[in-house]
Amino acid sequence: MSMLKKVEMINRAIDSLDSRYRLSVILQKRAKLINQGDTPLIQNPRFKKEFFIALEELLAGKLLWKKPDGEWESIR
Repeated sequence: MSMLKKVEMINRAIDSLDSRYRLSVILQKRAKLINQGDTPLIQNPRFKKEFFIALEELLAGKLLWKKPDGEWESIR
């Protein structure tokens, strides 16, 4: 997949979250879990790198995170 498509995916994720920092933390934590052997939440990921698998999971609405007010959220 081209670099332009990856940048577009990142921009979509940034637009869907309230901060870039939250995006980086969510993706870093999920990428670490995948790197440690956790099975991807999507079938047949398009990428080999853990970061981009996590990004693909996030955009598919498969990842949940806890907001500061205590509620759980995902990208829909």
